[in-house]
Amino acid sequence: MYKCGVLRSRSDLRVQGEAIAAKEPGRDKWDVYFDWRRNMENMQWDPKMVNPHDITPFKTTAKTFSAKNPNARFAVLSLWSAPHFYPLMIGWDNRDPTSFRDLIGRYFNWMFVPKDLPRSEWSIHLSAQARITPYKTFLGKNVIVRRDKYLVMAPDEKELFKLVAATTFAI
Repeated sequence: MYKCGVLRSRSDLRVQGEAIAAKEPGRDKWDVYFDWRRNMENMQWDPKMVNPHDITPFKTTAKTFSAKNPNARFAVLSLWSAPHFYPLMIGWDNRDPTSFRDLIGRYFNWMFVPKDLPRSEWSIHLSAQARITPYKTFLGKNVIVRRDKYLVMAPDEKELFKLVAATTFAI
């Protein structure tokens, strides 16, 4: 991840987290995890952030929409993301909360939002929502965001094609 520019060296020795190697239960392979628990009280949260898990699940929303529209069609669009980070670049002035050290004493900053960071799902949800907010007059209530996914609902296939294209361009 360092060679690809996802991580950068850090000169400041004060860090928020620690990289650890661990195995998940039921898996044979080791993976890298980031422990941010030590400094949770220092984290600053954007007040506009909402818990994406509080949003009605897509399946429930789609069933309700389908009951009112017998020819309803649906699409789910998903933002690409790597296994360890979301594709949200972090500004130079906002990297301290994502700083960490590894177990051999090297110090790093994330250049993108790590998935192990507390409330990272809230962050990607806020960013995904912001992509379509300017187009709400056109998209209406037919496009719902939940974390890094978009549910596009339309009364028929022709309208779905238009809404999916518009949502894709908005994103």
